[in-house]
Amino acid sequence: MRRAFTLIELLVVISIIAILAAILFPVFAQAKASAKQAVCLSNMRQIGMATKLYLGDNDDNYFPVLRHEDMPGFAPQTTWIGYDNNNAPEAGGIYGLVFKPAKNPVRPGLIDPYLKSDAIKRCPSMPSEYQMAITFNGWYSEYPSDFYTTHPQAQAQEYGPASVHNTGDPILTFTPTNDSAVEETSNTIIAWEHLASVPLCNFLQKYDWMNSPPKLDDFGNPLVDHFNLLHRGGTSTIWDDGHVKRMAFGNLKRPMFSCNKSIYQ
Repeated sequence: MRRAFTLIELLVVISIIAILAAILFPVFAQAKASAKQAVCLSNMRQIGMATKLYLGDNDDNYFPVLRHEDMPGFAPQTTWIGYDNNNAPEAGGIYGLVFKPAKNPVRPGLIDPYLKSDAIKRCPSMPSEYQMAITFNGWYSEYPSDFYTTHPQAQAQEYGPASVHNTGDPILTFTPTNDSAVEETSNTIIAWEHLASVPLCNFLQKYDWMNSPPKLDDFGNPLVDHFNLLHRGGTSTIWDDGHVKRMAFGNLKRPMFSCNKSIYQ
């Protein structure tokens, strides 16, 4: 006669299965997160390559990160990368919200002709309602900062490659520079993942810091939101020489955001 399992034996088997599940499920979660991070870095690399292709076709001159430009049926502003920037009212001279779904056709960005598809703009770890979670370095020379009180030599000398000057147009417009003006291209960050309304940012420019970024803004909100930690405490970044990497917020240094590096010596 076949012997049945006892209750104790069944409980032992169930306990072993539960222990194995407790061990393996986090491993599976980590593997999934790693896969998403790899996809994101691949997408960011293609965006970096698109940037280089744009430079190659424009005598190594960068695109403006934002530009006032009328186009029938669209908001009157062209951005470096395309999205529906007509899905929300204008605010502060900038149109559209990238963290809100597209309601209208995407207004093409300046690097869009060099991208394979709009899907490249999306990080697999970002919330599904986002159009994208990427921002470009928006530091510019006219922006005020507490840093310039202690480092006056940096006044009007800190800027990203696509946003040297704000022209003063009520619809925000920036003038860029030539890539040859970027000192230490492998140490100049041009884009990163962001929880922001628009795809440009200079969130750390106004504060007085050099090697350790402040954690809170003037209202007590976490500044790390501007450096969106979508990948286990890190963010995918693009650098001026074209390389990409995952970066932790605490590892940021102020000179990484400026084309000029000699001003910090």
